[in-house]
Amino acid sequence: MRSLVWIAAGALALSTTPLLAQSTRVRVEDLELRVAQLEQTLQSQTLIEMSQRLEAQANELRELRGAIESAQNESQQLRKQLADLAADFDRRLVELERRAAMVASPAAEAATPMVVTPSVVTDASAEALYNRAFDALKAARYPEAIEGMRTFLAAHPQHPLADNAQYWLGQTYYLSRDYARAVEAFSAVGGRSPDRSKAPDALLKKGLSEVELKRNEDARRSFGELLQRYPESDAARTAADALQKLR
Repeated sequence: MRSLVWIAAGALALSTTPLLAQSTRVRVEDLELRVAQLEQTLQSQTLIEMSQRLEAQANELRELRGAIESAQNESQQLRKQLADLAADFDRRLVELERRAAMVASPAAEAATPMVVTPSVVTDASAEALYNRAFDALKAARYPEAIEGMRTFLAAHPQHPLADNAQYWLGQTYYLSRDYARAVEAFSAVGGRSPDRSKAPDALLKKGLSEVELKRNEDARRSFGELLQRYPESDAARTAADALQKLR
């Protein structure tokens, strides 16, 4: 009797094993499916988030590019406006220089018969050297003008035209786009001779050179010094316009 019971129990166990195995397999497959769906969902969300971040960064980049282009345009416009101011000022200054030379020439010719001292010969030689350098500048022969003005300043540092020569040396550097040397040359105007007539003009062109070097704070200081020291000069009026454009 007992043997029959054990046989029946064994048969039942054998019959239920495939059912358990099948149930476990179904559960595993179900879990695998859920995991796959979850991975797909996570992947989709990640892609969406990445896409959103990329779009936000692209928008930010477009805004930055727009701001840079706007700043570049404003900078170009500012530099053009300041260049126009400088060119207008230079035209007026050259005209004044030309008129001064025309007035001085008859006086010098009239005085020539009365002058026989060696110092006058030296002065005449100095003026000839200065005029040659200035003519080279007007003809846009900038290397020749630079050499001529430097030679004049080295030979005649106390001549009444020394400040003029120092100024035109700076102007030649400015026209040659050597703005760093222009700043140095303009800074020395007023210290080469007793004549200080070119000091306001030099401060103006020093500031404009500093603008070209993108040293706007230095330029503001130069323009401010000009307005403080020489408020009634033509250079001061041009500097006031330049300061307004820098703000």
